[in-house]
Amino acid sequence: MTQSIKRVVVSLDAVSETGPAIDTAARLAARWRVPLHGLFIEDEELIGFAGLPFARQVTLATGREPLTRDHIEDHFRAFAERLRRELAAAAARHGVEWSFEVTRGTLTAATDGREHDFVVAGAMTRPVGDHFRIASRSWSLVATLTRPFLLARRAWEAGGSVLALLRHHGPQSERTLDIAAQIASLCKTTLTVAHHPDIADADEFAAWVSGFVEQHSLRLRTESATMEPAALRQRIIELDCRLLVLEGGRERAQLEELRELIEPLACDILIVR
Repeated sequence: MTQSIKRVVVSLDAVSETGPAIDTAARLAARWRVPLHGLFIEDEELIGFAGLPFARQVTLATGREPLTRDHIEDHFRAFAERLRRELAAAAARHGVEWSFEVTRGTLTAATDGREHDFVVAGAMTRPVGDHFRIASRSWSLVATLTRPFLLARRAWEAGGSVLALLRHHGPQSERTLDIAAQIASLCKTTLTVAHHPDIADADEFAAWVSGFVEQHSLRLRTESATMEPAALRQRIIELDCRLLVLEGGRERAQLEELRELIEPLACDILIVR
């Protein structure tokens, strides 16, 4: 199934925590033997705001001063160059080809028409001071991107298991299961595959999963699952879940509920479409 993935794209910007995303993307590109592409996205809204007469910035060096378009573009160039170097270093560590691009707009527009991309983005923003973080925009893309999209926040070395929640046996479930198994194998960890309680024959489901992933070197567990938030949260904690894998097609309200559930748990999330 993963032979349909032709490129791993890591989305980068000036506000997100990019370390886990770059490292995860480079490891996956090496596993699938595909190129790694860094996409630095300049924030059009911030550039537009900088042109307003009341826009101001405060720095330790100069204090309060007008915020101009030139200031913002200088910052973007500096961030882009630093991230280009980080991407190059990660690609060299894992032996993959890489490329880097700067664009202005949205991730959805930048990857439009590339259905064979696998997209990775940082799930958290960099802290302002020691405690405050603004909300990440990456979550808003979960409902709009039409290709596999992984939100990374956990360092690869942190360990933990992979949990895949499946609804049925269809082709989409097969692709979701294949990608989950590949990542669990790469992490050398346990893959737990949980099915919807409405599936009539749990033994048949378990046999299908076992046969499908037998080519991968991993520890496998199958079980029934619930999407009731409190119970799912407790199961994620019990499994020390590093990555939660979901099939696409969920409503925005369901995804927001998942966000509230997952964000405090430091768990990566992958939506497979």
